[in-house]
Amino acid sequence: MNKFKNFDWDKIERFVGSLKFAVIVISLFTIFMIAGTFLESYYGTDFANRAVYKTPAFMLVQFGMLLSIIFATTLRLPPKKRLYGFYVIHSGLIIIGMGSLITYVAGVDGSITLAPNEPNRQVILSKDVFKITYPDEGKQVTTVLPFSAFSTSINQTYDNIIIKDFFPFAEGKFVWSDPINKYPSEALTHSSRYHFKNAFAEQDITLSIHPEAGSDFPSNQTMGPLSFNYYPASIAKCFEENNPSKLIFWNSATAECFTPESKGLPVKTTSANNRFVVLPVDKTYLTFFPDFSPFPMDMKMQTDEKSVIRAFSKKLFEDKPSLFLFGKKAAYYSKDEKLWKMVDLQEKGPAAILPWMGAEISLLEHQDHLVPYNIPVSTIPIQKNGQLIKGDIRAVRLEILGKEYWVSNYSPLSLLIQGKKVVFEVTKETLNLPFELALTEFKMDKDPGTNNPASYESFVKLFADGVSSNHHVFMNNPMKQSGFTFYQASYSQDAQGQYNTTLAVNVDQGRPWKYLGSLMLVFGAVWHYNLNNRGKKNNSSSENNGAQS
Repeated sequence: MNKFKNFDWDKIERFVGSLKFAVIVISLFTIFMIAGTFLESYYGTDFANRAVYKTPAFMLVQFGMLLSIIFATTLRLPPKKRLYGFYVIHSGLIIIGMGSLITYVAGVDGSITLAPNEPNRQVILSKDVFKITYPDEGKQVTTVLPFSAFSTSINQTYDNIIIKDFFPFAEGKFVWSDPINKYPSEALTHSSRYHFKNAFAEQDITLSIHPEAGSDFPSNQTMGPLSFNYYPASIAKCFEENNPSKLIFWNSATAECFTPESKGLPVKTTSANNRFVVLPVDKTYLTFFPDFSPFPMDMKMQTDEKSVIRAFSKKLFEDKPSLFLFGKKAAYYSKDEKLWKMVDLQEKGPAAILPWMGAEISLLEHQDHLVPYNIPVSTIPIQKNGQLIKGDIRAVRLEILGKEYWVSNYSPLSLLIQGKKVVFEVTKETLNLPFELALTEFKMDKDPGTNNPASYESFVKLFADGVSSNHHVFMNNPMKQSGFTFYQASYSQDAQGQYNTTLAVNVDQGRPWKYLGSLMLVFGAVWHYNLNNRGKKNNSSSENNGAQS
C-alpha cells in the first residue's frame, strides 16, 4: 500500500493527458496502420488482422489513445467557454471508441455463400475451429484455434488425441505416405507423378486412384485444352486392341476390362442412329448407350449409377486432345494414323513424344500402394487480385496413439480409433441466421474486350416468418433484415460453370454510437473554430481601439 501512496498520480495524469503522450501514441498508431496496410496489400486481410490489427499490442495503443483523450479532457476542467468545442470533439472521440469496443465485443462479421435456388442460413465467421466428431455416438468436441499469424503450439489432449500445432497459413510439401487404412493386395491403389512439357508450359502432375489421395491428387486433370485421365493399369490392354467399335467395358471394382468384340456382343443402333449394347449380367440385362453415358440402364430403363460395370467410348475423345495414363503406360489418339497408340513409360526414363505441338511426357515416380500427400508447411501467404495464391491451407497436426496425422481445411480425416469412428476437420466458426436466403439470379458485367468483371449483382429471395420476398443486392445497395446487413462481396464459379454469390454479413451494434461520435467531431470542430476565431476578432478590435486611443 505504501508503494501506491508514493505514486504521484497527478504527475501520471498530466503526462497521459499531455501533448507529448498524445504524439507518442498517435505515432505508434500511424506506424501500426502503415504496417497493416502494407501487409494487407501483399498478404491479405486475414494475415493483416492476425499480425497487426487484432493483436494485443495494437489494442494497447488504441487504449492509450483513448486514455490520452480522457485525461486531456479532465485536465481542462472545470469547463471554460473557450474550450466548449474542445470538450465536444474529445467527447465525440470517446464515444467513437466506445462504439468500436461494442462492435469488437458483440458485432458479427462474416460471409454467406449462396448457390442458385438453394436456401442457406449458415454464416461463416472469421474464427478457426477444430472439430472432433464421433458419428456413432452423436458427440462432437469443438476447439477454438489461436487467432495467430504464424504457427502456434497447442498441446491440448482429449481422449488419446493430442492437438499438437496449428498452422493458420500453410502450403503443401509433396511426400509419399503410408496409407492410413489397410487394403487387399489386389485393390486399386496406384499413383504416379509425371512431368509434362510443351512449347507453352512445363509442369509436374500427380494423379492417383488411391482412396486416400484426396482432392489434391485427382484421377483427372486439365491443362488448357488437354485433359489427363488416369485409369487402373489393367485397363491399358483394352486400349491397345483398337477394336472397330472403339468401346470398352470395365468392372470398376476389379478393374477387369473387355471389348464388345472379345465377348461377341453386337453393337446395335436405334432408329435415331444412337449406338447401344445389351450386356447379360447375372441372369439380367444391362443396356448401355456408351456415346451418352458410362452407366447402364436396367430392365426398367432406369439409369443405374451404382453399377460397377461401366462403358467407355473412345470416339468421344478423338476430337479434343486427351491423354490416358495407366501408371507406366500412356495412350492417345493419332489423327494422322486414325488409331489409338500406346507408349511405355519408364521411371526417370526418356520422355514420350505426344502429337500436340511438341508436347512430351515422362514418368517421374510410380507407387502401387503409397499415398501421394501434401504435408502442410507454415508459410507467409501471398495475395493476388484479392485471392490467396499461396498459404491458403489451414492445418492442425495431431498425435494419436503415437502416430502423427495432419488435418486441413481441404482434407478432413476419418479414423477408426480403438473401435470408434472419429472424424476430424478444420473449419470456421458458423452462425445460423433466423431466416434463409437463396440466390435466384446472378448478373455480371465485364469490361469491354476483356473477361475482367466490371460489376456484379445478386437477386436474392428471403424466407422469413413463412413469407418470401425478393431483394436486389449490389455495390452500395445492401440488404437489411433483423439487424443483419448483407453486402455484395464476391462470387465464384463451380465445375459446371454455375455462378455462386458471396455476401458479406455484418451486425454492428456500435454503429449508432460511432455515427453520434462522428457528428460530435464535426460539430465540435466548427464550434471550436468559431470560438477561437471570435476571440481573435475581439482581441484584434481591442488592440485597434487601444491604438486609436
